[in-house]
Amino acid sequence: MENNITINNASSQVMVVIPCVLMVEGIIHQLNARPEFKNSINIIKDIHGAYDKVLKIPHPTIILNISKSSQQLAEEIKFIKWYRKAKPNKNIVIYTHNHKVSILKYISSLGVQVIISQYESASIFMELLIKSLSSSITLHSPMIKTVLREQIPGELTECEMEVIEQLFLGRNVTQVAKCLGRDIRTVSSHKRHAMEKLGFHCDKD
Repeated sequence: MENNITINNASSQVMVVIPCVLMVEGIIHQLNARPEFKNSINIIKDIHGAYDKVLKIPHPTIILNISKSSQQLAEEIKFIKWYRKAKPNKNIVIYTHNHKVSILKYISSLGVQVIISQYESASIFMELLIKSLSSSITLHSPMIKTVLREQIPGELTECEMEVIEQLFLGRNVTQVAKCLGRDIRTVSSHKRHAMEKLGFHCDKD
């Protein structure tokens, strides 16, 4: 499901990939108040509709929701991983009410540099969004900084990301090994290294 707002410049589109209508309306209101964003906004309510749209836009800035639902979260993480490969040097802004440390650290490890809490003020949201357009440094809102305590993990390898993604879906090491077609000892090793990088101390984390 898509709702496209008139776009004047296809090379500088902001794509809002968020299912919540009220949240989207708030973001639109903030963006339209700024001349650099007005009339250049794309609303995508279903994350599956974002893939094709992203490929058609040379320089998109993505504002992506990270939810608490495990099924939605898995889809959002899958999109982040795909986007980081498809558009490695382009902006992706995470706008989330999910403050779970393990999730935030995992998202950071995927190479996401901008994470903003949905509980921050509109002025903080706009400030970080504008900074993200001209900077490649890590930008976290104050609440996210507090949650992460400024401890950004080492980047995960592709194999570690695959294993962790399967574990987030509730599968155990044996099931992950079978699903990925790998030796259980290899999967256990990837799991251990990923947990160390993310600061996890046990499976419950």
